[in-house]
Amino acid sequence: MRTTTSRALRLAQVGAIAGLATLAVVGLRAQQQPNTRALTEGWPETAKVDGIEILPVQKGVYLLAGGGANVTVGIGDEGVVMVDTGAPGQAAKLQAAVRSLTRKPLRYLINSGPDADHAGGNGEMVTWAGGTSGPQAGNGGGRPPNVGTAVIAHENAYNRLINGSRELPALTGDGLPESTFFTPRKDIFANGAPVQLLHQPNAHTDGDVVVFFRGPDVVAAGDVFRTDRYPMVDIARSGSINGELAALNAILDITVPERNQMGGTRVVPGHGRIGNESDVLEYRDMLTIIRDRVKAMIDKGMTAAQVRAAKPSLEYDGLYGKDRDWTGDMFLDAVYNSLKK
Repeated sequence: MRTTTSRALRLAQVGAIAGLATLAVVGLRAQQQPNTRALTEGWPETAKVDGIEILPVQKGVYLLAGGGANVTVGIGDEGVVMVDTGAPGQAAKLQAAVRSLTRKPLRYLINSGPDADHAGGNGEMVTWAGGTSGPQAGNGGGRPPNVGTAVIAHENAYNRLINGSRELPALTGDGLPESTFFTPRKDIFANGAPVQLLHQPNAHTDGDVVVFFRGPDVVAAGDVFRTDRYPMVDIARSGSINGELAALNAILDITVPERNQMGGTRVVPGHGRIGNESDVLEYRDMLTIIRDRVKAMIDKGMTAAQVRAAKPSLEYDGLYGKDRDWTGDMFLDAVYNSLKK
């Protein structure tokens, strides 16, 4: 009798422990379930229209690639918010890509900087959208119904666009931003959510703007962040390595990962693939390491040629220094001159 009773007791204890273990596993899965999207989410479906690749970013925001610099479009009930217009001669292709996504009007056009591959399509894009003056009749030829397109840029970018450059002749008429700002931030409200324009002084140039779509949680970073090469620190247009690092830190201040540094806020670079906070962090850390090495060499009295020969960016050149138009040595010269200045 005693043996039977103790055996039954042991079986009951084992069953209870197994039950608690099962409950613990179920509870753990329930806790983890809301946080696993970033780990299991598949690659977004992409489309190609007239040579422009359309990549969904998230929540109504898309990246249009292949027309110069990356173009970001946010689409909602009110219409389209577009960041940049690509290179000269690419506007028609980008228009076809936008029309494949929506028939709604172009409400806001924001320039992230004064470069030709970012603002080269301004005039054609605004003319196609019907201009900046408000509702007009006769918008045929596949153009969207016009309610007036507000073209926005930082004042420093405007001044460079109106004066032109070797790559981009001076813009006139609708191609010029009709709304400028000189403060650290400009806010607009579009498609039911705030959109913040954050000026990044003396980064790639002195007119860089980072655009934060707060509702969809997407940052259009312009050329202060790119995944294909070192940032072009344009000394002639008041760019600096310390301003570049400050801009990347500003992006990190507003980005939030979903889980284990994955997912969460998406960051659209000026060129290259879509990133997140982790990508910006690694880019910032890489530039900080190179900046500190070059500064230490300057403090020792080394010349620019000696710095290049010392290869302070050697372990990163394979990833970021292969572009013939902006090699690792070119970047080192820019960092050196920026710090000496």
